Amino acid sequence: MTDSPPPLYTTNLSKAQGLVPETLELLTLWRPGMSAADLKNLVKQTGALGRATDTRITDVVSRGFAQRYLIDGGRPAAWLKRLVESGLNRSALHQIIFVYTARHNPVFHDFVTDVFWRKAHSDSGEVTKEDTRDFLERAAACGRIVPRWADSMMERVTRYLLGTLEDFRMIGENRHGRRQAKPPVILSETLLYLAHDLHFHGVEDRNIPSHTDWRLFGLMPADVIGLLEREAGKGHLQVQNAGQLLRIEWKYPEMEPLIDALTH
Repeated sequence: MTDSPPPLYTTNLSKAQGLVPETLELLTLWRPGMSAADLKNLVKQTGALGRATDTRITDVVSRGFAQRYLIDGGRPAAWLKRLVESGLNRSALHQIIFVYTARHNPVFHDFVTDVFWRKAHSDSGEVTKEDTRDFLERAAACGRIVPRWADSMMERVTRYLLGTLEDFRMIGENRHGRRQAKPPVILSETLLYLAHDLHFHGVEDRNIPSHTDWRLFGLMPADVIGLLEREAGKGHLQVQNAGQLLRIEWKYPEMEPLIDALTH
């Protein structure tokens, strides 16, 4: 069996970037079983997104919220809604939204893992427009952008990649085309949520620390194991690590009990 080829990059970020405040607002409106069309109608009825045009509402709801959170039977939306209503701190919510945004936008995921963290650890600690454009040019050369986007779209996606980093407070203000990286430190709530999310989606214990999502926070497998062992001391799970053998005893059979434990 051969591995599947990496997914092609899309221009989806040109329609929906981080959408942090919009996501939180839509979660207050959405109810389990509600479709994207139902949610759009409710947004229009309530004016939930302010003076947004019909086109903007479609982009936010259909290209952003629905494609990120109304997948897998709507479980991500249901879990996030429960987190919001249970009062999870906003910093952790932002980190979890960051993960879902990166998962749905491979171009952003790879930009963060391959460029952002390398630049964050460089002497200057800066991310530039040139770094971003070079990343896209390399992606085109490697067959990840097929057909190659027009130069105008390459320029737009360059801006949107940086804009999405801004949405998640991962870079500072623009100073002469250079932006200081502000590397996120994964929070305990995010760590436990992501570990359980991977577990509930069938990832084997031994493969959880090497999942690519951890690299969004600059974490290597040994880092993840160490953090999980730390959380084990708080009673949320148990970790048995014997070199090549990793076994995790999961206390919570579903995500909902974990969410309740994280927020109470």
